Amino acid sequence: MPRCELGCFNRPWGQFEFADFLQGTRAAGYTLAGFMRQKADAVLDVGSPPGRAAEVKAEVEAAGLAPSTLLAGMLLGRPLEEACAHFRQIIDLAAEAGCRFVLTCGTDNEDHRPSYIDIIRATADYAADHGVMLTLKPHGGISATSRELAAIHDEVGHPSFGIYYDPGNVHYYTGEPAAQDVKRLGNRAVAMCIKDNVGGRHGDVAIEPGTGEVDFDAVLGTLFQNGFCGPCLVECLGGKTLQEIDDSAQRTFDLLMAHVAD
Repeated sequence: MPRCELGCFNRPWGQFEFADFLQGTRAAGYTLAGFMRQKADAVLDVGSPPGRAAEVKAEVEAAGLAPSTLLAGMLLGRPLEEACAHFRQIIDLAAEAGCRFVLTCGTDNEDHRPSYIDIIRATADYAADHGVMLTLKPHGGISATSRELAAIHDEVGHPSFGIYYDPGNVHYYTGEPAAQDVKRLGNRAVAMCIKDNVGGRHGDVAIEPGTGEVDFDAVLGTLFQNGFCGPCLVECLGGKTLQEIDDSAQRTFDLLMAHVAD
């Protein structure tokens, strides 16, 4: 049995149909689906029609997958009541779609760091009541490395808030090797984006995992030593055509299974 569940975000299939994403993900052996943008539009956001979250859940489950993670924006720097009302709508969508995680990216505006923490703190109980974990990934700015991630995690101090580690983004935004960075994260990671990078800082993450600079064996080894049990969702793959992306998904699944097999 694998130590953690594996899945894909729809990002690599973003220029194709949502059904193509579901088919390619399931055919490669993954069991989880995460939602970002499809053809420039969010799969789910506060502007989605009523009932759309339930429809997405049904489509995913009909394909033999389980919903996992919803990427979400936040109204940082706005009045707290307004920002929290917006974020509670995101949590409602995630819960209706069957997602266990809401994924946020922080901000590159240091002035908005207090706003980010206030919104998460104010909505964490609501998320817990709906069976949703709020998460933050490395994305430059206030969440560039494990140092910043750990500080925010500890300031929030709520069991329904965790880190969605992304080793490719650590390389991309800082040039620092994730294999070293992850050692500072401790047991704060609750999920992981599988993403590689080539070219160091501001390089290229649109590549197949395992073909770039991220040492996945070392990163996962450190996470597992600290009690990590997933899930791990692939965010980027290689290829341009649908067949190339599907083939990359399969090779990446095989690579990950070699790392997560118990």
